[in-house]
Amino acid sequence: MASSRRAGLQGRWQYVIDSLDAIIPIYESGSSRIALFSDKRMRQSVVDFAVDSPGLVLDLGSGPGTMAKVVQRAGATPVLVDASRRMLSAAQSQLMVQAVFEALPFREGAFHSAVAGFSLRDSRDLETAVCEVRRVTANGGRFAICDLGKPDSFGKAVILGLYVRLVVPMIGALTAGWAGVNFRSLYDTYLLTLTNGALSRLLGKSFSRVDLKSQRLGGAIEVFCTA
Repeated sequence: MASSRRAGLQGRWQYVIDSLDAIIPIYESGSSRIALFSDKRMRQSVVDFAVDSPGLVLDLGSGPGTMAKVVQRAGATPVLVDASRRMLSAAQSQLMVQAVFEALPFREGAFHSAVAGFSLRDSRDLETAVCEVRRVTANGGRFAICDLGKPDSFGKAVILGLYVRLVVPMIGALTAGWAGVNFRSLYDTYLLTLTNGALSRLLGKSFSRVDLKSQRLGGAIEVFCTA
């Protein structure tokens, strides 16, 4: 039954990871166009909330290091975590760990701040991933997310689904030719991701406070969590 399915990519996880690896050279430019150039502002908003002091910041699903640069400008030191060795190699950062979200190799409460930029939706098992982030976040710490959202309204969800299904691959192709078509895997994550309301409730099981802000019909979200 669909209702018993655990949130996350599950069996589609490796396909999505392979698709992301295929677009590393144009990941940043293509993602920015797909987000209608709101990605930079969203990342900055996430870092402004989560990073309030120097020190180590967990960058969950770091990709090629786009969010890490924002963390560094805020005066903190990012610790990049990604399942893809190729993504980490492209980041060229000093503190990098190859790991999946569901098994973070850090001690309990290791970070006061954690951020995830357009990556949490790529968890294989979202509930386990959220529990792991909470485990490594100190009491009173902050976890902030910017990501693709799925509105609770069925009509809005359908409209955004058409954008992701039809327009996103076209943007990818215009950005980088045939390789850019690999952005079509975003549709898989959109289909499998939780609605914004369900995501808030899931995060609320682990974090004491969760504030979700949405834009663009609910298709772009920023989530601010306090441990």
